[in-house]
Amino acid sequence: MAAEADETEAAAIEEEPPPVADGPVFEVSDRRGSITIDSTGVTFRLDDEKAEFGWPEVGAVETGTPWLARHLTVTVYTTGHRSYHAHIDAPSRKLLKQWATELDAALDSYFEDTKAT
Repeated sequence: MAAEADETEAAAIEEEPPPVADGPVFEVSDRRGSITIDSTGVTFRLDDEKAEFGWPEVGAVETGTPWLARHLTVTVYTTGHRSYHAHIDAPSRKLLKQWATELDAALDSYFEDTKAT
């Protein structure tokens, strides 16, 4: 019985990623969706749908803030040559600029960490 428990625990450990190091967290949301960037990767949510991209599968992340609009666009390019994007509406242009600055800082941190290893 103990051997079965050990095998089950070993299988669970293999399936779950190990705890990740602390890092900056960027999270914004509007009435329908959210964008989260943290030490595990990038997560998009829209209504009841969720897309998660771990850092090993992320090839690049592109951000955009249109000149006359008040929304933040984040596009994830995977190593499998696919792209996925999400838009979040900002309540003001000032907050949109703040989001863009915070997002760039978070992305710089994670992409610098990846290059260092």
